[in-house]
Amino acid sequence: MKFIIMGATAILSGIMLFGMTWIAAAIYTTREGGYGRFSDAIDVIGYFPIIISIILVIIGISFFGTAFNKHLEDK
Repeated sequence: MKFIIMGATAILSGIMLFGMTWIAAAIYTTREGGYGRFSDAIDVIGYFPIIISIILVIIGISFFGTAFNKHLEDK
């Protein structure tokens, strides 16, 4: 059960971080009334949050896989 909780927490954290990064980039492109390029905003914000969010989702999926394997071994 603890692997399922940790997996769900990691996946939700990764999804939230990924979404917040894209929202921040969208807000950054519309600052001061001007419209910039979205890719420029992502460059300014950085790719680090996106990489961390992808890593969190992968870790969460691996926790779900571990929980599923433990469930199959118990049967």
